[in-house]
Amino acid sequence: MTMVRKGNGEKEPFDDDKIKKSIMKAAVDAGYSTDDIEQEANKIKNSITEMALQKKEINTEAIKDHILKELYKTNPSIAQSWLKFDEKYKM
Repeated sequence: MTMVRKGNGEKEPFDDDKIKKSIMKAAVDAGYSTDDIEQEANKIKNSITEMALQKKEINTEAIKDHILKELYKTNPSIAQSWLKFDEKYKM
């Protein structure tokens, strides 16, 4: 099982549903419907899952970087929304 090392040093099991939920929430906050972004969210989730499952441990920064890289390629407004959401809940 892949573990995620959080910024505070804690570890938790990798959960790909968290990735998709965060992307979907950012899309809604950016004015999109979940139907508009479902396919893209699944693609990003699957890409990160594939990357994570090759490792015993992955840090949240690597996950964040991958999400943002993919979102900026296809939908910068959702990437900006996701970044704002991430910063808000990081504090």
